Amino acid sequence: MDIAIRSVSEESGLSGEGFKPGDSVRSYLYRSEEGLIERIDVLESERDQLTLGSAVICSWGQRIKEKGLSEAEERRAALQSADEVFLSLFEEDPEGEEIEESVLKARERLKFFLALQLERKRVLKPLGGRRFRHMPTKRELKVPELEITPELIVEFQEEISLMRG
Repeated sequence: MDIAIRSVSEESGLSGEGFKPGDSVRSYLYRSEEGLIERIDVLESERDQLTLGSAVICSWGQRIKEKGLSEAEERRAALQSADEVFLSLFEEDPEGEEIEESVLKARERLKFFLALQLERKRVLKPLGGRRFRHMPTKRELKVPELEITPELIVEFQEEISLMRG
């Protein structure tokens, strides 16, 4: 199962201001009150105005590029976005905030399923014992072991349905 992570929005989810080439944007995956994983993109300058609290699963930054990508470039950008989300899941939590149990579980599931996808795309090299080497950075990462059950897949698909845009 590939996890389709939509590309950056065309405007800030906070102010509605349109993104322009060269803008620095911060993207967040967070757990909504309904329990779904949602994504919001905001200008880096608006970052402090966003109040998602302990619902944040991960975040990453990017710079807006010119439009007009070919199909191959779009596929490459989608893989890069999945890779950025995966790496951001291993970053330290901001300001030592306590994280909700549901957010921690969502992080673990995302790590697990993105690792499967990135291993298949040869971005991750298995080292054994659920350890992987991230080939672009040579960083070693440990991914949680989850039992793949029909219930886990259904729950995860429902949880990430909004990430696809």
